[in-house]
Amino acid sequence: MAMHPRLSTSIRCALGGLAVLLLSAGSCVDTDIGAPCQLQKDRFDESLPGCRGVSPDDIAQHPECFHPTAGELNQGKAKDYISFGAAECDNLTCVRSRGEPDLASETEPSGYCSGECINDQDCASENGKFSCRALVFDDEFLHYLADTLSPEEYNRYLGRLENSKFCTRAQ
Repeated sequence: MAMHPRLSTSIRCALGGLAVLLLSAGSCVDTDIGAPCQLQKDRFDESLPGCRGVSPDDIAQHPECFHPTAGELNQGKAKDYISFGAAECDNLTCVRSRGEPDLASETEPSGYCSGECINDQDCASENGKFSCRALVFDDEFLHYLADTLSPEEYNRYLGRLENSKFCTRAQ
């Protein structure tokens, strides 16, 4: 049974349009790598402005009380900092690279959004130049931990971390 010529052309046009739409949708990737964020820590700091009397259970209401102070970060300029669970970042990862300039105030964002990477191309961003480098352990040690810890222990201490490399400001 032969297909109606007009129907055949319509189907081809529809399929061609769908293919173009799918290909173009997959080719542009938005990323928030480099966007400002606040590093997190699991203990609150009562010395931060507005944090006196805040309890450790109040992190949802007072996230500003659960980040490193400017003094702590400015003293540790030779260190890399990484925190997981930064809600303002797509990948929930906030980083401060060694050598970053001093923070001028407690309210200034202390880091920038990052994500796991394999190579420098994974770190392309409108927010500056970034490169891919190891920030936590090394891949061999991560594999060792994954093999020796129970899945519950690994998840408790390292979350979904599967790679030691993250996007950092190019130096």
